[in-house]
Amino acid sequence: MMLASSSSKNQELKLKNWTVSVEEDPETGDLILPLPTDLLEEAGWKEGDELIWTDQNNGSWSLTKKSV
Repeated sequence: MMLASSSSKNQELKLKNWTVSVEEDPETGDLILPLPTDLLEEAGWKEGDELIWTDQNNGSWSLTKKSV
């Protein structure tokens, strides 16, 4: 998974990568993708935000927050 974010201090584009494993909720069978706290903080995301998945066509995906 790749996330693009910019620093307001120097306006550089920084790319970071996180690797996470899909988990299964034992009660419902739903699949869960646990996002690391540092990713959420850096991206400015919080629980309830709608994310857009984009296939990078190279085996990876990017996530961006949907604009309101």
